[in-house]
Amino acid sequence: MKNKETTLTLANGTKLCLSPADSSASYVGLFVASGSRHDGTTLGVSHLIEHAIFKGTDKHSYSELMNMVESVGGEMNAYTAKEETCFQIAIANNHVEKAFSLLSEIFYDSIFPEEELRKEKTVVIDEIESYEDVPAEMIYDDFEEQLFQGHSLATNILGTKSSVRKMTRSDVMETYKKLYRPSRLVVSYVGGVDLETITSFAEKYFGQNAEKEQDAIAKNPFVPRGTNFNIVKNKKTHQAHCVLGSYAPALSSELKFAASLLTNILGGPSFNALLNLKLREEQGLTYNIEANYTAYSDTGVFAVYFGTDYSKVPLCRQIIDDLFQSVIEKGFEERQLAAYKQQILGQLAVSDDNYMSLMLNNAKSFWWYGHVDSFQEVAQKINAISNNEIKTVAKQILSPEKINVLIYK
Repeated sequence: MKNKETTLTLANGTKLCLSPADSSASYVGLFVASGSRHDGTTLGVSHLIEHAIFKGTDKHSYSELMNMVESVGGEMNAYTAKEETCFQIAIANNHVEKAFSLLSEIFYDSIFPEEELRKEKTVVIDEIESYEDVPAEMIYDDFEEQLFQGHSLATNILGTKSSVRKMTRSDVMETYKKLYRPSRLVVSYVGGVDLETITSFAEKYFGQNAEKEQDAIAKNPFVPRGTNFNIVKNKKTHQAHCVLGSYAPALSSELKFAASLLTNILGGPSFNALLNLKLREEQGLTYNIEANYTAYSDTGVFAVYFGTDYSKVPLCRQIIDDLFQSVIEKGFEERQLAAYKQQILGQLAVSDDNYMSLMLNNAKSFWWYGHVDSFQEVAQKINAISNNEIKTVAKQILSPEKINVLIYK
């Protein structure tokens, strides 16, 4: 990132991460450390809160809340993940206070009207059904359900149709009051308004609510199990969908940068990703192949996905296994590794120019690490990755005895 951010913590525990940008627009977001991992027995409640939180407060109706931002051309969005829920607004600089006002109101004062909840439950059930029609997406969640079986990380973010139907307003309010508290909040900003003004808005709208005494949030650390799975499910799909993967370094691990680099080399978005070259370009075995690495607070997931004719799955698996073994044993030549580092740094530079993405990434970094690395600091860490580190993380995530497999056919 090009400009140094300002980070501070307000008296009530709310964290601020504010960054200047040469932009006529402002990007304001709330990072709430609450996701499906915290749903307990009410599966999908965090996701339903994200849907319904805009549906009204004691002060304003849903349409009035929407009008605050949309009437001046602003845009709103939100998402739920396993360990976070985020709300974001993009708005012209001269209207940025409206964004702070609206986000503060929904964070503290949403009332979740019964009728609006009923409608949103229907919307979420429709979302679940839509998602079930896309096996290439559903298989990832199914894979993590198997990988984290018996733990809260296995929870599907959307919940199930049954759990959503059964959910009550009391369930929603209980989770909202428990988890939407100042000490679990990061207010993040990237934009063209001077940071002194933004700090005053943040303090005005998020600094005046002292956190009430609440029950401690139970910690449920994940401990990897020792047995692997190799599962084939008959989904009657036109082609086979396959995910293979393993546990990977957590957010706190010193190997997370090496894991990110290795994942990008194997199956990142570029044409020269090794899996794409070997399976698609050289063999014509698959249209879509990719690798992903997701880090959580106490564990992580490395996964490779590909779709192909079921008869070609064994050959694809053999090519992937051979590639993995080569990386474990040899890693990459110094010149190769240097080129791969430049590639991922270029991708990060492009991402840094997406101010919405930058705003959310800053919030995550400040929550998990207590600071935000500049682009130059990230570049230093990536350039410092050695081939030995690549081989170390490869042994952790690519070894045959670590690999789990889920196939839809």
